[in-house]
Amino acid sequence: MRDNTDVHFGGDLANLLIAGIPKAGTTSLFWYLAQHPEICPADEKELRYFKPLLTEGGRLADPSTYRKHFSHCGAQRYRLEATPSYCYGGDRVLDAIQTTLPRPRIIISLRDPVKRLWSAYTFQRTKGNLPGIDSFEDYIAACEKQRREDAEIIPDSHFNGLSIGFYGSYLGGWLDRFGHDVRVVFAEHLAENPGAVVARICSWLSIDEGVAHTFDYSARNATSHARNTTLSRTARVINKKTDGLLRKAPALRRGLRGTYARVNTGSLREGLDPVTSTRVEQQYRAANRAVATKLRAVGYENLPPWLE
Repeated sequence: MRDNTDVHFGGDLANLLIAGIPKAGTTSLFWYLAQHPEICPADEKELRYFKPLLTEGGRLADPSTYRKHFSHCGAQRYRLEATPSYCYGGDRVLDAIQTTLPRPRIIISLRDPVKRLWSAYTFQRTKGNLPGIDSFEDYIAACEKQRREDAEIIPDSHFNGLSIGFYGSYLGGWLDRFGHDVRVVFAEHLAENPGAVVARICSWLSIDEGVAHTFDYSARNATSHARNTTLSRTARVINKKTDGLLRKAPALRRGLRGTYARVNTGSLREGLDPVTSTRVEQQYRAANRAVATKLRAVGYENLPPWLE
């Protein structure tokens, strides 16, 4: 493990990463930290620069393509990006981050894996990515089928939801490689008191934590449920095809998104069934105990209830 001394700041690449977990408050955390005067956020949240390495044989683009996302930064101590899929990238991603970036600080946000799984399901559902999946039970069955076929996490698969929740299968790699340069936070704590969580992160980063009380802590990236998933899927295809054009017309883009929201968003009729929740919780129980043991061994004490 590395210690906290001789931290290198500056440079023209990211030195502060939010590496995961998906659906665990990473978007909110990115925008909260981006308000700090000593942190310069990338020009978009998810740069996905290291994501090709999730696939065997994948190659990184030239670093200049990564560097351009921070060209607007000045003398801030940190350059921040957040790509949640980095967390389960394995040794290839860990190796590349170690050799490419100037001793980065890394934040990983964990969340009750059952609630995270439900959130992943409702997110994929509202995006129109689950044709033929009519319920949470169906989604779990599809995720379990993927795990049985020896493909626990497949890049860009819509059925990674269950496997991602076994945090112990990849969290240890980050802690062992980066030591005290990794900070684990919890989505539950972030939801309860975001200012306190952000202030502690600022202290860990050796930047002014006093300004954290001035930040806007509005929730970000809350899932808006689709009334009609077919319409949602169609809208997503159209959005991909017109993304380049709409980036040049932000007012039009906002107007179209507003119209879509009025037409096709509403409440989700399905709920998280307690029986199903208990069944999934039992699948995660041993893994959660292992994670709690690992975290306590490196000094974490205030763990959320699902780890206690």
